[in-house]
Amino acid sequence: MSDLIPPTYQQAAEEVRQHLVTLRGGAPFLSPADALQLLSWLDEGVSVPVILRALERAAEARRKRRAMTRLSLCHAKRHLHRPTKSIFQGQSATGHPLGPLVEEIIGQAGHDSREDQLTKLARALGELPTEDPQSLARSALTLIRNFLASAWDELTNEQRREYLAAAQAELGDYAGLVDEPTLLAAAEELARDKLRQSYKLLTAAALWDLVEYQQ
Repeated sequence: MSDLIPPTYQQAAEEVRQHLVTLRGGAPFLSPADALQLLSWLDEGVSVPVILRALERAAEARRKRRAMTRLSLCHAKRHLHRPTKSIFQGQSATGHPLGPLVEEIIGQAGHDSREDQLTKLARALGELPTEDPQSLARSALTLIRNFLASAWDELTNEQRREYLAAAQAELGDYAGLVDEPTLLAAAEELARDKLRQSYKLLTAAALWDLVEYQQ
């Protein structure tokens, strides 16, 4: 973690770092610019859930315009505090707060090549303690990030090449405007995004829509 982040913000910064890396891949740390931006937000009282949802909105916007630079916190700035809705907004769970998400995951598992992993994820989410909504959301996000990271890491070399080739093809003419390291970074971010689109409900927005409604 960056030396710019004081001890009181370390936990929040780690949550943001993990989410950012899950979305973009690449270096597993915050850049100095990201650390300063995060420190500014935390000093202003911006909550971690708001930052995570802004990052997801930024990633979605970048997908639509074929961005060639790595996702960073500065890209999330314009999305801060903008409403981010999931299909769970306003839903009330009669049992476990994450019950609706668990049911959706189980329904998807039978049609997915990672059926066993999805089933384990659903079971783990449904077994999380519910006394503290903040802790519930943090623990659930950790499980989801681990699942998404594993989904990428466990691709075969051929599968990963296919994802990266499709991403580079989608970048099209933009690819000729940048150097190779920039192109590879952009392709990896887009490829990871394509993989995440197979699991559209596994987002911070979905979790917080469920957890916040129970508070």
